[in-house]
Amino acid sequence: MTKNSLFKDKPANPDRKLSIAGVVVLYHPTDEVLENISSYLEQVEILFAVDNSETVNQRFADRLTDAGKVIYVANRQNMGVARGLNIGAQLALEHGCDFLLTMDQDSRATPGLVGMMLDCLGRIDIQSVGIISPFHATRPGEQPEGKELYQDLLTVMTSGNLLQLKAYKTVGPFMDELFIDFIDIEYCLRLQKAGFRVILANRAILRHQVGTKMKFSFFSRALYLTSHDPLRKYYKTRNRFFVRERYKTAYPRFCRADRIRFLLELLRLLLFEREKIKKISMIFKGYRDYRRGKLGKFKADNGVEPR
Repeated sequence: MTKNSLFKDKPANPDRKLSIAGVVVLYHPTDEVLENISSYLEQVEILFAVDNSETVNQRFADRLTDAGKVIYVANRQNMGVARGLNIGAQLALEHGCDFLLTMDQDSRATPGLVGMMLDCLGRIDIQSVGIISPFHATRPGEQPEGKELYQDLLTVMTSGNLLQLKAYKTVGPFMDELFIDFIDIEYCLRLQKAGFRVILANRAILRHQVGTKMKFSFFSRALYLTSHDPLRKYYKTRNRFFVRERYKTAYPRFCRADRIRFLLELLRLLLFEREKIKKISMIFKGYRDYRRGKLGKFKADNGVEPR
């Protein structure tokens, strides 16, 4: 988390107003998602809501577009998170926007989130910026540890980020083939390999739900851990091995650290999580498909895609 000394910070042009679009990728959204969207809708000029649900919830779509600044895109199939982000990015480019706010449907912005991230540009050469990320608060009351206005990070989660669209045009789209999981990590590494910075804005806080929170008992102590379903275990395993292979030369320390994270996740699964056999089976299939060079949406051994 140390600041990258290769860059000399200088402010952006304060006379030019930046145009901010947003994208939220939806999948069977509930009414709570409308509340989440309302937390940042007024902070962007236009929002692209890309729905990967197989069927359209017309009531939800009508309520969403009633706001007047939302363009709803119904894919009518699950095309994956990466494809949803790319659809939003292309639409934002067509509308001449400078930055794209990338949101998960289960994330909620705090007041002034976008403005606080843009405040960092008062001290940074805007041409060097790939992503500005908020602090992701995944637990109630969680606050950033960093005291400075911003700091450089190697990777950040997708939700709540301001992606500079010039950088997006330079390094290319998110990898559709990853579908879900490690999309953000791969993109952060690709941006920095191309010379762009990934910035954490410590004063901007995003309320973000990661996986399913579960309570476990360990030696009479209560532990609260995040758990993912078996299918997510498949994607995380396959994609992390793919990303490590791709960036093992450029980012060896990251790859070593991720190997340790993987082993710790396996240990936690064995000690605490439910559906152990199903999850271990999907982890094995994820590694098998990585070895086969098989990416894209998961298909069971009988060729059937999960819905």
